[in-house]
Amino acid sequence: SKIYLLFVYAIYLHDLGKINPRYQYDVLGNNEFRSKRSQANNANHALASAYLYIDHMYKVLGQELTPVLKKCLAAFAYCISKHHGKLDNGREFSSLEEWDEKYYKSELDSRIFEEVQYYIQDMKSIDQPIAFYILCRLLYTLITGCDYCATQKFMTGSATKIAVINDGGRELAQGYENSKILQNIRQYQQEPATFHGEPINALRNQLFLEAEHNLLANPDVHIYYLEAPTGAGKTNMAINLTLRILQMDSSINNIFYVFPFNTLVEQTKNVLSPFFGENMAVINSITPVVMGGDDQKEDYDAAWLDHIFNNYPIVLTSHINFFNALFGCGRAQCFPLLKLCNSVVIVDEIQSYKNDIWREIISFLQNYAKLLNIKVIIMSATLPQLDKLLKTVDAQFTTLIENPSKYYQHPLFRDRVRLDFSLLEEEKITLEQLKEEVGRFRNKRVLVEFITKKTAREFYQLCKEEYNVVLLTGDDNAVRREEIIQRIQSGERLILIATQVIEAGLDIDMEIGF
Repeated sequence: SKIYLLFVYAIYLHDLGKINPRYQYDVLGNNEFRSKRSQANNANHALASAYLYIDHMYKVLGQELTPVLKKCLAAFAYCISKHHGKLDNGREFSSLEEWDEKYYKSELDSRIFEEVQYYIQDMKSIDQPIAFYILCRLLYTLITGCDYCATQKFMTGSATKIAVINDGGRELAQGYENSKILQNIRQYQQEPATFHGEPINALRNQLFLEAEHNLLANPDVHIYYLEAPTGAGKTNMAINLTLRILQMDSSINNIFYVFPFNTLVEQTKNVLSPFFGENMAVINSITPVVMGGDDQKEDYDAAWLDHIFNNYPIVLTSHINFFNALFGCGRAQCFPLLKLCNSVVIVDEIQSYKNDIWREIISFLQNYAKLLNIKVIIMSATLPQLDKLLKTVDAQFTTLIENPSKYYQHPLFRDRVRLDFSLLEEEKITLEQLKEEVGRFRNKRVLVEFITKKTAREFYQLCKEEYNVVLLTGDDNAVRREEIIQRIQSGERLILIATQVIEAGLDIDMEIGF
């Protein structure tokens, strides 16, 4: 309860330093403080607020301040001091010891402020450092978020409306429940024999229903694993699992879908749009701000605030935005953390992240999920068992597909692609040799994938005069990608030379791959 008191007062008092007469006169133009301006050395109000916060909380709690509470007090005061800047390591907080402003001088012993500097660096007082880290980030985000929202209301007269999913997502679920794809799955659930002539769809339905069953059987778990082969319908499964979570837990009222590539964002948006429509927004570096009305200044201000806070019921975003919310040090980076509270987060293509940080990813995800009421669904066609990297005894995970190899080894998935390793018998082949090999299949749809854009371009230049070739790299825009997809889906026989961007976000069917 005392930590809660420190936390709440940090929000209430974070701007108390605006009593600084130089701030009042220089920044706010308040002539009443003109004669008192000399009492302040500068117009800084954030550090002054931290000083006043410490002074007040020592007077409120006094002898009740244990080492843990002193650690919290120091960290919370530091968050106040940085609410117009970026979080750092706290070393510069020592300036509190040298406080000599004339407009306010604490009656407390000056050694208290020396003690604050000690507790900023102290690592022994806190038993759960990750939980403490999350608590401080949440406070910093609330303080800065309050500032933005209050300023918006003061300047425009319009308060920010928090956009959430109401009624356990019943309205969202209705459109999905009426879709043909789900009706077919429910039909299979009742009468499996009706899919006798469609074995691949029957197999997909089995995966779908097993994942759903294991989710419903484990409603209290915070992290779920979904491992399924390519082409098994993971996006459809993710939609269903998300809606089931909303139905199970009415406190969950936001959805985040996180991707490592912007191309995946575009593809998934097209799949989700028929079900979620205007409830959904894309937040990444290449998508414009969603406008809710006429493009007037007031509307744009509100739209921008929604954008930086990710204030939409359903957000499709990049892993950069997601991990900035969890670990970034700047104000704008942290804002989405507020909307991540009470949410379902789908992390797709987890294998795209560095192997050497998987342990840290799952450790922090586990803590964030537990403390901020987040349900995390981790998906991949090649998913590592991340929980095995942790040596904690209290880790709670649910694998939604109990025996993935049953599906991976099924002939319908296993034999969809036949592998030919004959080119590996050569220690190294030139681009000219590769060109000759690719040319053997010029009358088929061929994909040639390179690691670097430089080599892909070189091979394209080598082939473009003789073959029907197209080049696709991460530099190409969405219009160009869509044009190539349409050509392939129309049945045109061509050679597609691409980088790894081809692995995410392009729904194409090729006959030969290199």
